[in-house]
Amino acid sequence: MTAQPEPDLRIGRVLKAHGVKGAVRMELLTDFPDRFAPGREVLVAGRRMRIARSEGQEGSLLVTFEGIDDRDAALPLVGAYCTLPLAEARTLPADRYYHFQLVGLTVVDAHHARELGQVAEVLTYPANDVLRVTGREREILIPMIRSVVRSIAPAEGTITVDLPEETQA
Repeated sequence: MTAQPEPDLRIGRVLKAHGVKGAVRMELLTDFPDRFAPGREVLVAGRRMRIARSEGQEGSLLVTFEGIDDRDAALPLVGAYCTLPLAEARTLPADRYYHFQLVGLTVVDAHHARELGQVAEVLTYPANDVLRVTGREREILIPMIRSVVRSIAPAEGTITVDLPEETQA
């Protein structure tokens, strides 16, 4: 099975309204925080919005959108994803992938030459991302580190891994 593209690329999620002037706390889901620079347009819950102001900390930003001038206008945005059309996605280096490119790929254990299952989700953690792989018999979490993930081949629909012995079943 090959990965299925999403209609839009998720770059953030509105966590909460902040203050009384319409700002929102945005969780960053991108490695490119400049996508939230003032003047840029993004989609919030499918609605095109222009960023008036943004200031950040590690992992999140305070963002103000044009036309969202008070807390009452900001509250309906809470929980919504901030997205961009895939056509606006940046080209990544050869060894980097967007999460949606990995979901649905078949994971193969190179050591035992067996299929482990399909990538159901990519979990983001501070140290490294983790693949949540669901198979017929069980679910397994696989760290996205070079010593474990040997190759990623979206065109072939596979990710080849070399699992440590303690994770073998």
